Amino acid sequence: MPIDTTDIERLAQILERSGVASIEIEENGQSLKLVMETEGPTVPSPALAALTGRSDGVANVAKADVAGIFVAAHPSRTKPFVEPGQAIEAGAIVGLVKIGRLYVPVLSPAAGIVDSIVAEAGATVGYGTPIVSVRSAA
Repeated sequence: MPIDTTDIERLAQILERSGVASIEIEENGQSLKLVMETEGPTVPSPALAALTGRSDGVANVAKADVAGIFVAAHPSRTKPFVEPGQAIEAGAIVGLVKIGRLYVPVLSPAAGIVDSIVAEAGATVGYGTPIVSVRSAA
């Protein structure tokens, strides 16, 4: 029996609440490995600077909280939630991740200007996948 995305999401939430960094499950010839991102000091990298347009190593990147299909616009609209150059507030919806018939919002981590849409509409994204880069308005 295939592993359901709802079960994966629940496992990720349990890992996050419990402080467990990773889990690997093998059953009936299937395997699943979940690894949580760790909060800690990061080293500025050229790739990060290229992604955010910043060289100070501090990034404001909206990331997917679940695995699914990235959707740039509301299903009943054609205009995307955000576009490069647009000013947004912290907590603004910058996209959706579709899991079956469920849509989970991707929220901006900070107020600022949308620098770029990193994920491609219709692409499969995983937990922690960068979706939108936001630079400080100041």
